[in-house]
Amino acid sequence: MTRKIIASSVIACFLIQAYAQQKAKVGYSFPPEMAAPVKAEYVKMWEKGQVLYELNCAKCHNKTIKGQVVIPDFTPEQLKGYEIRVLNKEHEEDMPDEKVTAEELILISTFLSYKTKNSPEVNRLMQH
Repeated sequence: MTRKIIASSVIACFLIQAYAQQKAKVGYSFPPEMAAPVKAEYVKMWEKGQVLYELNCAKCHNKTIKGQVVIPDFTPEQLKGYEIRVLNKEHEEDMPDEKVTAEELILISTFLSYKTKNSPEVNRLMQH
């Protein structure tokens, strides 16, 4: 029994490490006038949204450019479409409320709204 637990723990560590290496490196950028207590709450929401994005969205939306995983920059209009699930029929079918709740979509939108934007060169490469 103890060996199984140890083996499972070792495997879990390897999987977590592999996942972390595949994740896009991304920071956040909040407005400088945002009050510190508000920013602290948004950082929490942003971090939760990042995890939810990685679990539910990254496999379809992320791209690898020059060996780096890149998260696309979404416009406010695109994010609104996702929040109300009308951007396209595939999302309506593949991302029902049972899989990603409205609250989770808000957290994902917070993450995408405040993530550090890609350089113009990266955005150009993502279009191709």
